[in-house]
Amino acid sequence: MKILKALLPHITIVLCILFLVLWILDYFNPMMHFLTAALPKALLLVFIASAAATAIMAVAYQRK
Repeated sequence: MKILKALLPHITIVLCILFLVLWILDYFNPMMHFLTAALPKALLLVFIASAAATAIMAVAYQRK
């Protein structure tokens, strides 16, 4: 559990930066369809799950 607590914020940050870069690339070159392929959709689900888990852990930590 401690590994998850230490690793989850880093995963969230990396995925956030990844989607920021993909959004910028998609903005400047929309013909590449960076955000409409299957891989970004799967990564977006992982990002949402990690962001939700990080938020839940932060709320639980603050309540202690």
